Amino acid sequence: MRAKLAMFAITAVAVLALVLEAVPQANAQGNANKAGAAKKSKPAAAKPTPPPPPPQAAAPAQQPPAKKPVRAKKKPAAMKGVPSGVANCLKHLSQMASKDPLIAYEGHPEEIINNGLLWNDPKSKCSVGSDESARKKVVELANAWRMKDAAKVRSLIQELEGMPH
Repeated sequence: MRAKLAMFAITAVAVLALVLEAVPQANAQGNANKAGAAKKSKPAAAKPTPPPPPPQAAAPAQQPPAKKPVRAKKKPAAMKGVPSGVANCLKHLSQMASKDPLIAYEGHPEEIINNGLLWNDPKSKCSVGSDESARKKVVELANAWRMKDAAKVRSLIQELEGMPH
């Protein structure tokens, strides 16, 4: 029992000594990732040290403190993909057209119009099909959106929503 107690005491003293030795080293080291932290180098015995620069040259050579890197803000997740159903596609286009100023046609509106409404394929999620009047309206909508004519875009979307699909 005394042997266990003695071993425990010796272990505790050894751990305490290591901790007390490590704390001042950690405080002296500071943050190793800090931008201006100077690394310690071994003194070179064979190389002579260069003479210190004159005091006048030392003043302008000082650098301003290092700036923290600026992180770019993450862009909000863009709504990508084509919704299912003609009504959902038109609703989505209507939401995008309601923003002022009108968002650029290249990107999501173009994807919905070209890969959805005008895509004449059975696999299309929201094709207007072979309805020529609806297709003409969609082409007219695309042209108005390219021209950034917000009023015409909104009126054409309302007309398309009113058409049977």
